[in-house]
Amino acid sequence: MPISYEIDDERGLVRTTATGTLTTADILGLKARLLADPRWSPEMRELADVRAINRLDVTPDGVWQMAGHDDAVGPAINSYRLAIVVPRDEVYGMARMYQMVTESVVPHVRVFRDLAEAETWLAAG
Repeated sequence: MPISYEIDDERGLVRTTATGTLTTADILGLKARLLADPRWSPEMRELADVRAINRLDVTPDGVWQMAGHDDAVGPAINSYRLAIVVPRDEVYGMARMYQMVTESVVPHVRVFRDLAEAETWLAAG
């Protein structure tokens, strides 16, 4: 599976890691798995590390699909904080697009190139 996650209950942190080719279906699958996981809570923070992907197979339409999923979940994820750490410009662009189109539902999404900066931002929240 190209996306795995670990939940640190004590710190209230979800660490997701993506490798290989990352698709819209992979991301939507992760969202569904997290919502179904009894350890997950919308008050948690998530550090999504996608630096190890070698290909991003997500289109603008895929970003809108993710936003539609988030909108359907609605207020349950309004306080969720998500830091996305990206490797390259094209991944950065898609992640920023996701940040912008989901801002009304998930207002606490930020995109980073540096892991330490992402961790600092999540800890400050």
